[in-house]
Amino acid sequence: MIRFLVDENLSPALPPIAHAAGHEARHVNHLGLRTTRDWTLLRFAIERAWTLVTNNAIEFLTRYAATVLHPGVVFLVPSLPRASQIALFQAVLGHVRSLESLVNQAIDVDLGPDNSILVRRYSLP
Repeated sequence: MIRFLVDENLSPALPPIAHAAGHEARHVNHLGLRTTRDWTLLRFAIERAWTLVTNNAIEFLTRYAATVLHPGVVFLVPSLPRASQIALFQAVLGHVRSLESLVNQAIDVDLGPDNSILVRRYSLP
């Protein structure tokens, strides 16, 4: 089971989808963390072993790359409406179905030129 922390820039509809797939998930708004600075949110996620789900790849990629040990991060790369966010997150859940954790890993989820969903997992740092 992976624990997902969904950033405020994504839909609060994502945690129930993770729950249905057998994972724990919370939205930052429901934890009183709305408008929390990125570095504070990163520390919160790491200290509590949450895999952050965000579309702020530019900011968090650099921060995670400078972290020696972290519980993983998921980047839903394009900024999309709620229905598309759900589709991208469902693709992530399918990709991690058999994984116990994403320690020191990142997942990028993007739309291909034909609107196919592209999932790429890699080590970080």
